[in-house]
Amino acid sequence: MAKKKGKAPRKGEEYDLSKIRNIGFIAHIDAGKTTTTERVLYYTGRTHKLGSVDTGTATTDWMKQEKERGITITSAAVTTFWKGHQINIIDTPGHIDFTVEVERALKVLDGLVVIFSAVEGVEPQSETVWRQADKYGVPRIVFINKMDRIGASHERTIEGMRKRLGIDPLLVTLPIGEEHGFVGVKHLIDLKEYIWDIDETGEKYRTEDLALTEDILPYYEDIVLRLADYDPEILEEYEEKGSVSPQRMKKALREAVVKREVFPVFVGSALRNKGIQPLIDAIVDLLPSPLDVPPVVGRKNGERVEIRTGEGPLVAQVFKIQIDPKGKQKLFYVRIYRGEITFMTKLYNPRTGETMRATRIYRMFANRKEQLQVAKAGDIVALVGLSDRTQTGDTVTVREEPVELERMDFPQPLVSVRVEPKYSKDAEALEEALHFLEVEDPSLKVRKEESTGQIVLTGMGKLHLDVVVSRLKEDMNLEVRTGRPFVSYRETITKEAEAKGEFHQETADAIHRGKVRVKVEPSGDEGNHLTVEGVEMGPVEEALRKTFYEAMEFGPLMGYPLKGVRVSVEVENPEDITPLAARAAFLKALTEALNSAGPILLEPYARVVVQTPGEYLGKIMDTLRTLGGDIRDVREEFGYQVVEAVLPLKNTFDLADNLRSASKGRATYDIKDITFRPAEDWQAGNL
Repeated sequence: MAKKKGKAPRKGEEYDLSKIRNIGFIAHIDAGKTTTTERVLYYTGRTHKLGSVDTGTATTDWMKQEKERGITITSAAVTTFWKGHQINIIDTPGHIDFTVEVERALKVLDGLVVIFSAVEGVEPQSETVWRQADKYGVPRIVFINKMDRIGASHERTIEGMRKRLGIDPLLVTLPIGEEHGFVGVKHLIDLKEYIWDIDETGEKYRTEDLALTEDILPYYEDIVLRLADYDPEILEEYEEKGSVSPQRMKKALREAVVKREVFPVFVGSALRNKGIQPLIDAIVDLLPSPLDVPPVVGRKNGERVEIRTGEGPLVAQVFKIQIDPKGKQKLFYVRIYRGEITFMTKLYNPRTGETMRATRIYRMFANRKEQLQVAKAGDIVALVGLSDRTQTGDTVTVREEPVELERMDFPQPLVSVRVEPKYSKDAEALEEALHFLEVEDPSLKVRKEESTGQIVLTGMGKLHLDVVVSRLKEDMNLEVRTGRPFVSYRETITKEAEAKGEFHQETADAIHRGKVRVKVEPSGDEGNHLTVEGVEMGPVEEALRKTFYEAMEFGPLMGYPLKGVRVSVEVENPEDITPLAARAAFLKALTEALNSAGPILLEPYARVVVQTPGEYLGKIMDTLRTLGGDIRDVREEFGYQVVEAVLPLKNTFDLADNLRSASKGRATYDIKDITFRPAEDWQAGNL
């Protein structure tokens, strides 16, 4: 059977939201996520040759740094078509340093394909991306890749999913053959065998009927019993006929997937071009359309509203901003939830109060663009022409219906490096280039130290900062020098404190006066919280909240961001106070209260998970202890020793080299959760 190429809808055809799939591919690094994406694009007819990560020809890894390193750094959007369905795909990075790309993709996607390696199984970063999908409530299907590799085991990977993810996955396809003998899959719903032994590209394959033999029957009956919860007639049909129609099974399974109660599993080998077509079928058959997912939440004039995808006044959200490689224009990636965008549409940003128009509308194909005349609800497109004040997370709507969707939460960057131009003449160009990169990447922070005038970059990790510096040199032709990376600390408070703040100023046209009382205390969690009393929502309350968020960025000890602080502010004489006076009085009282609340410095610690052959266990543990690691757990999993330790983040910068030396290159590791502890060096007076 030849591949069935996808076709875009013909001009004039009815726009059908039920046939749109906004999906993402997420995985641990090296699980084969980008290779799987390449095969999907090839078999749907979007590309005409098979791209490869190893040769630097992958469509979605278009950046020079991605080609050189063989990893995905930035999420790439691609649109393709399959069996009358439009599939908008976002391929996301697998490395923890680029987790912000995963976060902002999950905010706007309706479904996910989660990829695991059949050899490595469920790895630590696999757990992280799975939890991220849980956080955003995204339905998902699973693809176990690399079934052709020596040591591949779908059973071991399934067991890892049960143990580490706490789910009971549902096998829909089984492998035909093992390792180098892997040639195809047995589809337990279609009751077909799909065998790829005709040509190497995987375009052509053959099918045979699948008999419910004794070894297959338990898997089939498991599907029947679990799907009978969604359609009781499935059980009746099975008892009567000995099998169930694929259409009925898929309809019930789709309902279970959309509810996030069942996670179907497919197997294959993307690199060897086997098992991909059934996966694409599953994307359109099982993952939700924009009509199937819950509404997104926003606020309109202070009131909570729910927005369902479909017709109505425009509501779209900017989830990514990208400067094109030549720096000539900004691309604002948006997911449209309601309404449509044309060149004539007046776009309103409730946060900035600006009205604008899109001068270009593009359907993206990684770094290539296809111009559109109109983009409709359910689409993921890139716009040109929005205001420079537009930020990631902003809502684009209409002035008459000023809806603001919930913004995205991005993790705070923790690793910093000082950077300076090699030639003084490039100082201004460097600052401009860093401004562009900061606009693109919400997890990159740029600041200039007042005392030295040096520029400090703060990112998610050493690799993240290495890529930023590489882009400065290679994409923007700037020669720069950098120092050694160092960690960014945090500050918090240890007790309650109160203070009063008062402000009075007369200007030519107004009298600004305000008086507030502020109480601060530890919040008991990771976040910072504000309670405003004595004033209704409006300009004064907004000024207080803006001041609060700004103040939390600069702690009283050394100017590091604050965390774990709860603030209550009570406005006295609210009828007389002005926004300017409220801001000044609040800042004065808040500063005094924080200084009196026992502020301390916090150091970031990382949980490191190391997987190693048993003969190197002793050396690995010694290495971790030498780096200040606190060994938390040692266990055996699938023939390897797994060591979990908590150590200062600053000691992880050379961890890869140290572990490589201790294990002759055979140990692998992942950095997981970041926690904070009181900084011992600061307490000892060494900072």
